[in-house]
Amino acid sequence: MNAIIKQILHKYRNLKNIFPHVLNKVHIPSYKSVKTKIIISSILLSVFPIFIMRVFIYPTEKKALQDALIQNLEGVGHKQSELIVRWIEERKSDARIVAENPNVPGVIYKSEGSENFYRLLHHLNTLREAYGYKEIFICDRLGDLKITTSTGKVITNVAGFEFFQKAVNGITFVSTIDSSVIPLENEYGKLELGLPTLYITTPVIYEHKIIGIVCLRVDVMEISKLMRSVRLGETGETYLINKDGFMLSESKYLKQLKESGLVHQRTTLELRIVNPKTGKLTRSAEECIKERKGHDAEGYIDYRGILVLGYWQWIPELDWGMIAEIDVNEGYGPVKRLHTTVAPIIILVTLAVISFAFFFGKKISDPILYLTEVTRSISEGDYSKRLKITSHDEIGELSHSFNKMANILEEKTQILKEYTSNLERTVEERTKDLVRMNQELEKQSSNLERAYKELLTLDQMKDKMIRDVSHELKSPVAQVQMAIDLWSMEVKKEHLDRSKEEKFSKIINNSLQRLRKTIGSILDLSVLESGRLMFRKEPIQMDELVLQITSGMRLLAEKKGLAFINHVNQGLPVVIGDKDEILRVVTNLVDNAIKYTEKGEIHVFLEQKDAFIEFAVKDTGVGIGLPKDQFGKLFERFFQERPRVDGAGVGLAICKNIIDVHKGNLWAESEGRGKGSTFKFILPIAWQDIS
Repeated sequence: MNAIIKQILHKYRNLKNIFPHVLNKVHIPSYKSVKTKIIISSILLSVFPIFIMRVFIYPTEKKALQDALIQNLEGVGHKQSELIVRWIEERKSDARIVAENPNVPGVIYKSEGSENFYRLLHHLNTLREAYGYKEIFICDRLGDLKITTSTGKVITNVAGFEFFQKAVNGITFVSTIDSSVIPLENEYGKLELGLPTLYITTPVIYEHKIIGIVCLRVDVMEISKLMRSVRLGETGETYLINKDGFMLSESKYLKQLKESGLVHQRTTLELRIVNPKTGKLTRSAEECIKERKGHDAEGYIDYRGILVLGYWQWIPELDWGMIAEIDVNEGYGPVKRLHTTVAPIIILVTLAVISFAFFFGKKISDPILYLTEVTRSISEGDYSKRLKITSHDEIGELSHSFNKMANILEEKTQILKEYTSNLERTVEERTKDLVRMNQELEKQSSNLERAYKELLTLDQMKDKMIRDVSHELKSPVAQVQMAIDLWSMEVKKEHLDRSKEEKFSKIINNSLQRLRKTIGSILDLSVLESGRLMFRKEPIQMDELVLQITSGMRLLAEKKGLAFINHVNQGLPVVIGDKDEILRVVTNLVDNAIKYTEKGEIHVFLEQKDAFIEFAVKDTGVGIGLPKDQFGKLFERFFQERPRVDGAGVGLAICKNIIDVHKGNLWAESEGRGKGSTFKFILPIAWQDIS
């Protein structure tokens, strides 16, 4: 059973691989009708068991039965071959026992009538009767007959026969089964010339010399009895053949063969194992005389013209072939009977299922088709149609819901018509308004274009002004600072209002410091943009640098009541660049996050992303109010989304230039105003340093 299941699964896997290819090549029509789908589905389900039986069960059962039959045939063939060989060996042993009888030399050397002669003759007759030999005789070295158990006609000299020549040369020999050259008593008690005969001979050795031979003439019918000792069904049989393809044992079908005229007396040496239709040797006989071993589980025509299954093997010790056969009808009868019994049942069930499919399909599909027809009418504009189905199943419930929906749809359609007429008037009025607004927008667009050109002119003027201011204000700022210091010293000698003096002094100092910082930033940005600044190239351990900066910036954050949280990964690869400039960028970004965050948290991140080190500072501050496609403006010089008195608007521009020179990238992220912002930059990893 396990073997059958495995074969079914194996075939299923093969079919599973074949079906997709077949489905791709074969066009299967699609059916829109529900009724047709139900009927076809039911038919397919009913045909499926027949398909399973024909494709899986029947071939599998047949193959399993084939294997069992061949194993049975092979077992019988082996058993019969061993039985024949063992039986022949026993006969050879009988011949050797006779040759070793102490009376034999006396009979060979002395004439008939001695005491040894009669004692030996009695022994030979007893042996012949016990084992069914046809004749036992002894010859001298020249082939002359000395003693025999036969009372009829005998050959007085056998020197010309092969069985004598083999034995006189020291070999225990088994002859082929040949026709006798003298009339011998057959199985019916009559003398017959050409009777199938088998001789077994062995030398008689006396004083280390071969002085004669012992010969046993074996009854061939005993071999046939051995071949029929094993039953092989009603039609099965085993038989022996010789090198010429003639049967050596009696056929089970001797009577039928005589009636058909294929044999006259017996099958031994009369019946050649040929296909009666072609006149050629049967497959088993042809393979057997080629000294091959094998079987045929599909079937071939035997000597009767019947399709049989067969097993064959050559017996080299005897130069005979062993064939075991059984009719195909008997061998495969159970599978055919199973197929014959089950097939009509499945066909009847299929017909019943098909009939039910037509009835069931019509019963299910008619309400659906009616629903489809009413739906089509409503879709074409006839909203008065309603379903008239009164069943209490799901179809009835669907009908009720459909009618309710149709009522609502009719009401909504009427309302929609009224609304549409009003909407047309409204659209006409709105169209006039849009035309007027479009004209105004065109006018504003031309005004904006003029304003944009003016802004470009102002931007160019601003750049020139900054260059002039950066160059011209260095010396005046230093002089003003010195003058203010002197003025402060002089003022202290007078009796002035000290609170005003300190206030003015603080304002002047703060203004000068901011002015100096602004000028320095502008100069730095100008140098960066001109490409004149030379950056150092040194390995930078970013995790150490960021931790160093954040440890100091943490105090500023905590002073404002902000939570400062580090997410810095340790042991990151190094980058190559100017450490002071990178420190400047990180400090500026963290400082900006603290400036623009009044409450919440500051998060600092440092991690490896593929071939880059990514730094990010995230705050919960004011966020960025610009559209995301305009975030790049944050890195333009002098741009400030929210101007501050302590900023010049060039810090991010400087950071952007530094990161770009280091082959990195700086960008901003924000979900909008009041939702915080994140500034990130990446720097390439120095892989050569890692290796």
